[in-house]
Amino acid sequence: MAQAGSGAPISSGLKLAFGGVVIRADGRVLLREPSNHYDGYVWTFPKGRPNSGESPEAAAVREVLEETGLAATILSPIPGDFTGGTTSNHYYLMEEADPGASLLPHDHETSSVKWATFEEATVLIGMTTNLKGRLRDLTLLDVAHTEWNLRMNKR
Repeated sequence: MAQAGSGAPISSGLKLAFGGVVIRADGRVLLREPSNHYDGYVWTFPKGRPNSGESPEAAAVREVLEETGLAATILSPIPGDFTGGTTSNHYYLMEEADPGASLLPHDHETSSVKWATFEEATVLIGMTTNLKGRLRDLTLLDVAHTEWNLRMNKR
């Protein structure tokens, strides 16, 4: 079995990828629209495979920045393994590194980004035509929302 940060295949045969669910203090979540709705994704979360020697946390923060233009910091891991078509994905609950700062330019893999309430995010993610991806992202949204609420109730 591969180490978590290696990006190598794990026992399921899928490669590991890491990403983030960024939630603002007002409860809005950051979504990205993949260019040309790649693989049937209409709205989703940033994620990707780590570079050689890169830790899972560093990969997640880098992917959020590259795919959304937002500098973010990790609050905590989101429990669970969120399997997609080609990767086994692990996500982190994140917040803006500089709340209210303008987004930087994002890479070519993203056509736009959007802050949405959890209710809006459910509808937007529900537009994805890739069934496995849609179910993964809706589950991830639900788990992230629960984790965020737990953090907010502890404050």
